[in-house]
Amino acid sequence: MLHNNGCVVLRAGKAWLEVAPHLGAAIVAYKHIHNGQDYHWLRPVDPVHVLNGNVSEMASFPLVPWAGRIRNGCFKYQGRQIHYPSFKQDSGHSIHGFVRNGPWQVTEQSDSRLVLEYRHEPDHWPFAFRAEQVFTLTESSLVVQLNIQNTGLGSMPLGMGHHPYFPKNEHTVLQARVGRAWYGDEEVMPVRLDEHPLAPAMAQGIVIDRHALDTPFIGWQHEAQISWPDRKCQLQMKASAPFDFLIVYSPEGAPWFCAEPFSNVTDCFNLRDIYPASEVGGQDVMPGETVKTWFSLSPVIES
Repeated sequence: MLHNNGCVVLRAGKAWLEVAPHLGAAIVAYKHIHNGQDYHWLRPVDPVHVLNGNVSEMASFPLVPWAGRIRNGCFKYQGRQIHYPSFKQDSGHSIHGFVRNGPWQVTEQSDSRLVLEYRHEPDHWPFAFRAEQVFTLTESSLVVQLNIQNTGLGSMPLGMGHHPYFPKNEHTVLQARVGRAWYGDEEVMPVRLDEHPLAPAMAQGIVIDRHALDTPFIGWQHEAQISWPDRKCQLQMKASAPFDFLIVYSPEGAPWFCAEPFSNVTDCFNLRDIYPASEVGGQDVMPGETVKTWFSLSPVIES
């Protein structure tokens, strides 16, 4: 169903998904309507942000052809200097790719399934590719597939991820099994990989509001659980390879936090010549090759 704000709404029983193809294929809302109440599994979005095209204020959006930052927007690839300039006034580091900044095309739609496509031809980013997102909604889960095909004539570098924002209050618990973490400088650029004191506790579950984090974890086991004990509900997130990294972003005082499945850490295109792929991620995609991934959200409301 197409809304007059340009968004597409999918429904499956009590489940509701709203997607904005024209705003970087971002998710505007994912919720269940249960006993007359809205259970938002991602942060609620003020309609004014949809009206004004503020994709960074959406509930979730895809990050392609890289996730995180590229230092000064520059890296070398197969002997070639690549420069994709930052369009943020407060940072020279290019962030989170660019597919979230443009419109996607609807190629298939039903009551509970939506397929969107984005095609890129070389510009500052000199690699041609096709991106596809497939949203499949059931009453018990949302699955988002993200497929990236190299449509150019040569190899291309690739990083990818999703940026979901989850509601947070003083009771919210995040549970995930992770390994070591990248520590960043004042510009959130990675400088050191080391053990993280929260990792053992996170495996059991931490009250996320008690911790201010902006941390890329390696060795993620592709599963996380978020619980809201005060609301008597929880959400399980799973992801496929190469989403092998979990970025936990929880600003102090914000009514939301992020647990983001990534295929790479910040600045991986510069770090991958120094560190193994298991520590920084990123892929080389051959002409015609497609990298296929997915992540899922499965909510439960206690009766």
